[in-house]
Amino acid sequence: MNEGMNTKGRLVLGMSGGTDSSVAAMMLKEQGYQVIGVSLWFFGPNNSFDPTDPLPDFIVDAQKLAHQLGIEHHVIDARREFRETIIQFFLDEYMAGRTPSPCIQCNPQLKWKLLLEKANELNCEFIATGHYIQIIKESDNFYIHKGKDPAKDQSYFLWNLGQDILSRTITPLGKYTKTEVRELARNYNYAEVAKKKESMGICFMDHMDYRDFLQEMIPDLDQKIGRGKVTDTKGNHLGWHDGYPYYTIGQKRGLDLEEKSGLMVSKIDASSNTLILEKKDDLNRMNIKVSDYYFNNIADSQLPNINTIVRGLGRNPQKYSTIHIINGKELEVKLEDPAWAIAPGQPVAFYIGDKLIGGGFAE
Repeated sequence: MNEGMNTKGRLVLGMSGGTDSSVAAMMLKEQGYQVIGVSLWFFGPNNSFDPTDPLPDFIVDAQKLAHQLGIEHHVIDARREFRETIIQFFLDEYMAGRTPSPCIQCNPQLKWKLLLEKANELNCEFIATGHYIQIIKESDNFYIHKGKDPAKDQSYFLWNLGQDILSRTITPLGKYTKTEVRELARNYNYAEVAKKKESMGICFMDHMDYRDFLQEMIPDLDQKIGRGKVTDTKGNHLGWHDGYPYYTIGQKRGLDLEEKSGLMVSKIDASSNTLILEKKDDLNRMNIKVSDYYFNNIADSQLPNINTIVRGLGRNPQKYSTIHIINGKELEVKLEDPAWAIAPGQPVAFYIGDKLIGGGFAE
């Protein structure tokens, strides 16, 4: 999809004002595409939805670059939709005692959805992003493959993008490393673009600890939840905690224990505001229950040599795994090598080599 296209068409490019999407704009224009920049406005200070609010700096930067490159630029104000879907999902998951990854919801439900809608509105054949992934067609299916730069590979968060999106998406940075992309910016005589800092973490928290964010969004959280009990797996009382939403699987910081034990959180019981602790090695799992799974081709789930990736506090399993489909909503993964500290709500992604074949949510 990303190479060897003889006819260059119109495309919508997601522009965040950062190095990656900026270099993508330069590359695509140089390759002969008619690039139309689109910046997505998802959040602002004080959760304001006022259309007269000043544009955030990253959108102003994107507008300036679009003007310099001589390309059309649009802003989509999706702050209310982002608050009602993505941020609310984040809050609801923590209140259910789970550990969410909002990017997994945002990509298909909002980010790519809005880009695709704008592409259709503007009669554009393609959409493009600055993601470090490759999209390759095999038979009748398009698959995401890991990008060249292992430190920047973003495929893990994209397993639920459908064929309607992948078949129209161009990702020009997939064959480059971040260092090479910065060098490209300098070669295009945009040295200031090459120097831009990386955006890290969850975008809407702006480097805030998630616990502080929960308190800001749910001001009566501590009154609503309060301190709770800490027990072992047999129900023996070990101490107290500040409220279950502030903890995740594998955590031992912030527990008020009667004796130092080295134990860590292995289960969160939201209904009783209780944390259950176990020894570190007891958090190893050889089986993972996965819900709300998605595959480009369901037949891929039965292929050999599948790697299962679960990011979080702990170690990813290094060896292969087998997948057993339970029903249309659930499956079970059997691992050859244990995964550690799997938290309900975490994304689980399945690969064969560098090819992403699907994923779901840990239960």
